[in-house]
Amino acid sequence: MKARLTLGSLMLAAALLAAAPAAGLAEQHEEVANPDVKCLKCHTKNLKKKLEDGERMSLRVEVGEFEGSAHSVIGCTGCHRDIGKAKHPSREPIASARAYSQAQNENCRHCHEARFTDYEDSIHASLAHEGDAGAPLCSDCHNAHAVQSMAAYEPVTGEPCKTCHESIYEAYSQSVHGLAVTNGNVIRESHVQAPICADCHQAHSVSAVAASDHLKNTCLECHEGASLAHEQWLPNAGMHLDSISCPACHSPMAERRVDLQLYDRLEQVPMGRGDKHQSVREHVAAIDAEGDGLDPVELWKLVRRASRDGDGADVVLRGRMEVTSGVDAHRIAPRGSAVRSCENCHEGNAKAFQNVTVSISKPDGRKQRVSAESKVLSSPISVDSVGGFYAPGGTRIKLLDGVLALAIFGALAIPVGHIALGKIIRKKEKDQ
Repeated sequence: MKARLTLGSLMLAAALLAAAPAAGLAEQHEEVANPDVKCLKCHTKNLKKKLEDGERMSLRVEVGEFEGSAHSVIGCTGCHRDIGKAKHPSREPIASARAYSQAQNENCRHCHEARFTDYEDSIHASLAHEGDAGAPLCSDCHNAHAVQSMAAYEPVTGEPCKTCHESIYEAYSQSVHGLAVTNGNVIRESHVQAPICADCHQAHSVSAVAASDHLKNTCLECHEGASLAHEQWLPNAGMHLDSISCPACHSPMAERRVDLQLYDRLEQVPMGRGDKHQSVREHVAAIDAEGDGLDPVELWKLVRRASRDGDGADVVLRGRMEVTSGVDAHRIAPRGSAVRSCENCHEGNAKAFQNVTVSISKPDGRKQRVSAESKVLSSPISVDSVGGFYAPGGTRIKLLDGVLALAIFGALAIPVGHIALGKIIRKKEKDQ
């Protein structure tokens, strides 16, 4: 009997000792729900799981971060719905930490359907589907176990965008926009809110600013009077705003280029890479075998290959001057520093016209570009296709200069010759 009591006492003591850490954890962190205490009993330790790629993934959860998380109210099983006593700990193999995050990404959809739909249509999701290991998933921007409410974010710090776009954020922070956010932006004695990353790019439906007129329209949402202001001093202001990106002038130190985008003349939309259209690189590979950039004849062929009937009638190249890097696109200077000199573009061999690309849009709006020779802008062979971009003085067609000179010469030669011939005839008549 004593032996039985002793054995029973030992078993009871062991059970109490086992429960003590969990009880202590619950007392120490009162906001953690009791069911989660069972999870955290193990997951506060330095547990690691070996993955198929050879890496070891940490299973540790910081209790303090989790109890301060917006998700603490739904508990561990709110996201880890596949976990149960019968199959935990799981021995299912995991290919990699990235593969696990991608699988867990779907759990966010259960509560955040609208945001997840926005994300699915974004550049970030497109990159993730293409296999880009650096493309952000939900847990990359929103820490898996320390998810904060929207009000807790401090956009002025650049987080979480700066994690991947550090050089762009540094350029932004020193721009007129970034300095206005940091130091305050007071115009005409009233505070004007300056844009942060999500204002131009959106938080979840991140789109390509190069797509269509997205960038110009985004700028005009805040700068409502910009169109009218440009009309006060800039000839053909509307045409300039349509064919030149805002940073091309407002980031004065940037390197510029002319991008010729394949445009569907019938549907009035940029041609996209889809079932009906091949990649521009696939077209170019068949045309520019040397890979030294499209010349005027090759560009003429490209337009015809990209068209429906092979005659190029439904395809046009819409030109647009833009900056060459995302960093320069965010280095917006004060208004007084913007480019205002016409000679920057409207003169022979202007620097901006020496860098030319041809592009086609991907489904997510990103452009796929190939290089082209600068003479495609001024060749009579390709000029019909590049009808959507012409800058007097900057894209001069020498053949037309010759034709014009010949026309002027002919126009002068006829009356001068007529007068001269009349004098000769009259002189001969006098001599007779």
